[in-house]
Amino acid sequence: MASAQDRFSSPSDRINFRRLILETRRLTIYGLLIASTLLSGGVLYSIYYAAERKPPPPALTRLVIRKPRSTKQFVLKRQRLRPRAMTKEVTALRPRLQRPAPRLQGLSGLGRVQSFDYALDTGTSLKLDTGPIELSATRIAGTKEPEKRIAMREELIDLRALDTGKFKGLIIQDPSDRRNVRGFVYLGTAWATDLEPTFDSAAKAVPNLVRALNEQTGITAKVDAHLFVDSQALFRTPFVFLTAQEAFELTAREIENLGEYMRRGGFVFTDNANPTAEFSQAEAALRQIFGDALRGDGVLQIIPNDHPIYHTYYDFDGPPVGSELEVQSTGQQRDNESISIARQSYHLEGVFVDGRLVAIYSDKGYVHTWARNYGNEPQLRFGINAVIFALTQEGSIAQQQIDFYSEGSG
Repeated sequence: MASAQDRFSSPSDRINFRRLILETRRLTIYGLLIASTLLSGGVLYSIYYAAERKPPPPALTRLVIRKPRSTKQFVLKRQRLRPRAMTKEVTALRPRLQRPAPRLQGLSGLGRVQSFDYALDTGTSLKLDTGPIELSATRIAGTKEPEKRIAMREELIDLRALDTGKFKGLIIQDPSDRRNVRGFVYLGTAWATDLEPTFDSAAKAVPNLVRALNEQTGITAKVDAHLFVDSQALFRTPFVFLTAQEAFELTAREIENLGEYMRRGGFVFTDNANPTAEFSQAEAALRQIFGDALRGDGVLQIIPNDHPIYHTYYDFDGPPVGSELEVQSTGQQRDNESISIARQSYHLEGVFVDGRLVAIYSDKGYVHTWARNYGNEPQLRFGINAVIFALTQEGSIAQQQIDFYSEGSG
């Protein structure tokens, strides 16, 4: 007979729950590891392999531009100017009139003109061709003497035709009438790496000087863009205006370029924009550039008041007063002593290389007087003198080009 324990027993009583828990835990861990492995594999596959599959390129419409076919071979070569023929028709108005016509001879500004003779007879119409004018692509015959400036009565050079951007200024002046001057010039303010004249007067001074040149002379003047001292455009510019209000320093490249420019015919007009301060930093920097650029030749000397620059176009007994006598504030008022007045300078200083004036140093602050709208007529007139002198003195960049075009081929 079964015992009471066997009577109330069930199949679940035979289960080893401890072992069941251990097996369940072990299988669960294995399942999690397998699931993690599969999930990681899927992620890695999507990152490293699925990304390599490039999408198909979109449909594109190609625009094909075919090169034009040339029917003849393209040849680029320099050609001389075509010779022009000068034609003149003469009709006899009186019967039985016969006289020799004047004989044309000599030189013109454009070359040699072939001379000719002709006569008129009864009812005769003549069509006379002078023959071709001999033109040279490089030199034009002239009659000026080397030591004189070009006489516009003898030379017929069209300077407007030379205003192609290659040169920043070319003018000719009649030695018998200094007010008879023609040509063109582009004026701008010089900039450098450490020199940026951005104060108000620097922006107005050159435009006012350009307007004075256009109104008072026969020169066509224009305001040029900023001229950088280390640029090759410097050697095409016969007149450079350089001003500073505070200390600056040129780089080695700028110093070398400026020195070569002055030796090769350039002209630099330097102006201290802070003339009321004695021994200012701007003055020291402006004086220093000549010694750095020209070494032993860069010594500033007093320009005598009878120098030709004071009589090139207008007459002066010396440099006109600039802004060196103006009262300027030195800061906050302290015991009613907040102003300083500089002494007037009666001379300008300059640098001479081989007898040629290559630079002017002005301690007069002309940049401020040029920038005014009125009351600056003497200062602007001196600026006109400086520009014309810089472009007409022997050895200047402008005169080198004028001599090149005016000298005879022989």
